[in-house]
Amino acid sequence: MEMPLYVVSKALKLLDEWEKGYQNWVEEARHKVEVAAEQLDRGEGIDGEVVVARLRDKLRKAKENQA
Repeated sequence: MEMPLYVVSKALKLLDEWEKGYQNWVEEARHKVEVAAEQLDRGEGIDGEVVVARLRDKLRKAKENQA
């Protein structure tokens, strides 16, 4: 009977660790969004079409390097 209790205890501990990591991720993401919003308010943004073009170019180059 001790083994199932150990497994449940370990699972709960792992779940707690995962939740803490998730909360840290959420806080970091919120901070990044706040910083980005402030940058946009200051006019420091990049045109969406430019971003998409850069990403497509990066993807194309990555595919070429794999071939």
